[in-house]
Amino acid sequence: MNTQKLSRRNFILKVSALAGAVASGFHATLALAATARAGRLTGASLSGNPDNLVFSLKVDEPIDYKVFTLDSPERVVIDLINTSMAGKLKQGAHDRPPITKIRYATRDDGRLRVVLDVNAPVSVKASLKADGSSNILAVTMTPTGKSSTSDKSEKAEEPAPKAEKKTAKKQRTSSEPERPVTSEPSKGKFIVVIDPGHGGKDPGAVGSNGTREKDVVLEVARKLKTRINRETGMKAVLTRDSDKFIPLRTRMDIAHQHKADLFISVHADANPSSRVSGSSVYILSENGASSEAARLIAESENSYELKFGGGNLNNTSNRIASVLLDLSQNAMIDRSLSLAKSVLGEISKVNDPLRNRVESARFVVLRSPDIPSMLVETAFISNPTEEKRLRTANYQQQLASAMFQGVKRYQIAYTNNGRANT
Repeated sequence: MNTQKLSRRNFILKVSALAGAVASGFHATLALAATARAGRLTGASLSGNPDNLVFSLKVDEPIDYKVFTLDSPERVVIDLINTSMAGKLKQGAHDRPPITKIRYATRDDGRLRVVLDVNAPVSVKASLKADGSSNILAVTMTPTGKSSTSDKSEKAEEPAPKAEKKTAKKQRTSSEPERPVTSEPSKGKFIVVIDPGHGGKDPGAVGSNGTREKDVVLEVARKLKTRINRETGMKAVLTRDSDKFIPLRTRMDIAHQHKADLFISVHADANPSSRVSGSSVYILSENGASSEAARLIAESENSYELKFGGGNLNNTSNRIASVLLDLSQNAMIDRSLSLAKSVLGEISKVNDPLRNRVESARFVVLRSPDIPSMLVETAFISNPTEEKRLRTANYQQQLASAMFQGVKRYQIAYTNNGRANT
């Protein structure tokens, strides 16, 4: 047979096979899986309401994917091609209608499969878009209003490939995923959200000479913002730029609204003993504090919320309640630790550290699951010498410059023109 005709015949057969796969309801990215960039799932969250619920998956690369629905029982299947899990998804029952249960498994072919059990038939739409240093795959579920009489029990924890072919409905995603044409670094700026602690009716700690924590940390934060904004490719945002009270979770929401790459909460410490001095840096720990002192500091900072009418800290916001990745936050804690070490090293050149290591505790304001965060206790306002220094513009500038150097070192280590290197 003529070689040219054979090649043409093979080409036609391949095109026909691909067309058949698309017609049967499977995403065209199956054909791209061999060349898809390997990615990692680093975060997941739920937002919206039962009539328009969005399941967002955060990945570090513009991966290929496919999303489809199955019945008997009703569920949404999300296949992330050539993707691994950077953490552990919270499996089991979920009370976020229409979702009733979430499961996942890694397939032999390198796919990471996430299965959402739903209590009624839904239509789904999916899109993958760049979001700063990450990519967000948003899967929107809308109930169709149709009843389902099929048995809701599922014997296997993971749907078998054969069952998919028999029960797969018409796929409700676009024919191609929305993905960047290139994987070149984002041209966006590296965003640092700076949070001056306390404010308004909450003065924070007060020194023996009347210096209020809320005032001095605002000045330090403003100077840090100015220094960051002078740096090419970086931008700083303050959670407050005046003397006003802002609840802790609102401060976190501000960081998310600005798609922050880092979150820094600035404070001034206090101790019953006026002789205690030094700077310290803290990150989040969900498994207990690193020391008794760190636990007491966290309890003290968290208590201002209740003391000044910030609400019940046990009632988490929708954003925090919807976080689904256990260890994705651990990944951010690792990043936070790297940031905090850099800042502690620099700030130790300005003021002797209280301790030569980064501490951790359950600070409410640091609980963003997808933003590296730290809390800096610049000095002890209860120490007369440090209180006096905190009041001076020169010392405030030294603290701001030290924090900037630590942030810059982190940016160089973890980013390339504002895009995270993971």
